[in-house]
Amino acid sequence: MKSKLLLVLTFLFSFIIVSCDSDKNENTNSDIPPDPSGVTVPAPTKNNIQPTASFNPAGNRIQINLLGLLDPTSNQPLNIAYNVSNPQSSSIFVEEDGVVKGLKVTKVGSGTVLKADIVFLVDNSGSMDEEADSIAASIIDFANFLQTSGLDVKFAIVGYDYGVNGGINFTNAQTLSNYLNRETGTYRTYNFAGPDSAALTNRAYIFGYPTGENGVIAAIFADSVYTWRAGAQRVFVNFTDEPTQSNGTQWNNAMGCALLSGKATVHTVFSQDSTYYSSYWSNTNERPWEFSKCTGGTIKFIPTDAAGLSLRDLPVAGALANSYLVEYVTSKTGQAHTVKITVYTSNADGVRTYNINY
Repeated sequence: MKSKLLLVLTFLFSFIIVSCDSDKNENTNSDIPPDPSGVTVPAPTKNNIQPTASFNPAGNRIQINLLGLLDPTSNQPLNIAYNVSNPQSSSIFVEEDGVVKGLKVTKVGSGTVLKADIVFLVDNSGSMDEEADSIAASIIDFANFLQTSGLDVKFAIVGYDYGVNGGINFTNAQTLSNYLNRETGTYRTYNFAGPDSAALTNRAYIFGYPTGENGVIAAIFADSVYTWRAGAQRVFVNFTDEPTQSNGTQWNNAMGCALLSGKATVHTVFSQDSTYYSSYWSNTNERPWEFSKCTGGTIKFIPTDAAGLSLRDLPVAGALANSYLVEYVTSKTGQAHTVKITVYTSNADGVRTYNINY
């Protein structure tokens, strides 16, 4: 009799625990609206923006770190919102394996801290000597500004000429400033620093050599070698006054686009008259800002001496400061999913599909 009673009590105790765990899981996601029904995701017609996101699963709660998007006409941030009472009128739609998801959308800074890993790609060839000090000062100011803007942000640098020749792995604004202030002019981004400087020097030596100044190899080097954080936005800012120089097949814009589109955004700061090289733009001397167009980045043309340069005024600053945390509940964990993100407004729209495991 006692054994039967013990068995019944054990069963009831187990049932209570399971029920509590179930309630706990449900309560954990109770702030996320249920998946809507009868919603037709609008098909983009302008395709003038590119949603760029990183995913961070927390159990069956999926968090998307969505880089802020700018209206391509006004350069003003787009308002990304999910309308719980009328999902069809939302400006963002997320589909998981063809199912439209209920979303919780939170803008960065409103009690939400998002991760961003930012790499400055700096052309340190001789022609950049005129603007090198101004660029370094603007990077330091920008890093300090972003560090206090509501983002959990880390910074890195890659210096390049005929290949990668310097830099520092992800760190904070102060260490970044110390690195840039070791030298003056273009020497500011020569040689590696930090605890892994010897390993970075060796990797750079064998990584590859294009035919001339080339921001694509600098970006791919950082993407391949640096210590990116899980769930962080990947952002590059490329400073150059030269074409992207390659043999036409390796380290060209197409290679960079294939490897980084949908994974990161590349923003270009070009310190030369954009028509200066118009007589010989070619597949071996490419417009560096085309790398930004294919990754959803922004472009800024500045004077040859970079006088008065403030990265706070660049569109990328607005994009970072207007990032969003987008959350939904997955139908199933531990498997591959096709996730499609559509942003649709009256002035701008675009879509991007991710094949991801979580």
